[in-house]
Amino acid sequence: MRAAFSEYYSPTDEEYRAILTTGTIVLDANVLLAPYKLGADARKQTFSILESLRERIWIPYQAGWEFFENRPNVIAGEDKVYQGLLKPLTDAIAKLENHFDTLKGHPVVTDEERVRIMRHVEDAVSSVQRLSGGRDGRLEDALQFDPVLQQWEVILAGRLGDQPSDETVADREEMAEKRYASKIPPGHLDSEKESNKYGDALLWLDLLEKVRANPGPVLMITNDVKEDWYRRQSGRTIGPRVELVREMATVGGKYYQQRLAAFLQRAAQIVDKRVSAESLEAISRTSEGVGQTLLNRLVHEIGIAVPGVTFSQPISDSGPSPDLLVNTPVGVVGVEFKNYSRKITGRDLEYVEHMLTSHAMDGFLLVSSGEVSPMAARTVVQAAGRKRIAARVVEVNDFHSPNAIAQSFLELLDQIRGHGAINKNWRY
Repeated sequence: MRAAFSEYYSPTDEEYRAILTTGTIVLDANVLLAPYKLGADARKQTFSILESLRERIWIPYQAGWEFFENRPNVIAGEDKVYQGLLKPLTDAIAKLENHFDTLKGHPVVTDEERVRIMRHVEDAVSSVQRLSGGRDGRLEDALQFDPVLQQWEVILAGRLGDQPSDETVADREEMAEKRYASKIPPGHLDSEKESNKYGDALLWLDLLEKVRANPGPVLMITNDVKEDWYRRQSGRTIGPRVELVREMATVGGKYYQQRLAAFLQRAAQIVDKRVSAESLEAISRTSEGVGQTLLNRLVHEIGIAVPGVTFSQPISDSGPSPDLLVNTPVGVVGVEFKNYSRKITGRDLEYVEHMLTSHAMDGFLLVSSGEVSPMAARTVVQAAGRKRIAARVVEVNDFHSPNAIAQSFLELLDQIRGHGAINKNWRY
């Protein structure tokens, strides 16, 4: 069976060792950017493993270009949060103005009431704009002194692919367009993007040329979890698309693919390096798409329900960080997102107490798209209780249900104020 359907199998330990010792390890741009989202320990462990494998690493030119294009936005990571908050607020102003136009002369909604309501929403917009402003100077400093870039320069010295000619790029983009029309992975799910829509295809075609010239085993490390890279079943990633494995075989390559956390966990055993469970948890949360739907939904709903709150995405050198910190009039709330296809267990959340210690919080909200076991919920509640922090664990099975996340957030604020029961577990 394995010989006939090898594209469906993960490499054995012997095959995996062969990749790390004789093959090519390819890093996608999202992997190059991942260390910016890690604390000091996780970052150090990641670079330690990659440093030991540097002679096997190769970076397509496309991945390097995307790294430098996206690096400023990742360093200034809070921009996406502010943008995600600002849009629903500006949309709300437009909708309120249109609605008020239909209420002219209404005996209750007077002109004075209209001005008062609009001023509250406009104040929220001003607050977000004020907080999102003034970052250019800090960003410039961060770009000039960048320890992550310095580390990459050491590891990737001589490991970058050549820049393709304009003619080659044009030919590959034409080929990518035909591949997208036929739904040939990778990249076809980006066909509607306004910029760099051929990025994944250009990277893949460059890699095919690399392997055609130097046949051998290939391990692609990418945190892009879209279904034009990975096979997915019930929300779980189960391996690379078989089309990728088959196409690589046509140019003499035996192909496998992993996300960064899975790679580090397995590679660490072979190169005899340490990577902690806490670091693996933090690294796994750098994968594209993980928790992003939850984050966008929460920012949108809370921005409407509680005007004036501010958001940040923290990074701590002393341990794991929550996905979001929300500054409210009654205190700071940390928000953690879980997007697992399986039930979350207590073991999955053992790092939470360390997180609560690393960041000053008055409240903690765990939002999960799936089931949370009673033991896992108790793990969070008990850890928060020891720190005298109000906490809730919320299962939200339908993200389109009105205000579910915002409602749980408002109830948590009541807990912080001292109203209602502390540390309750709610499900919507």
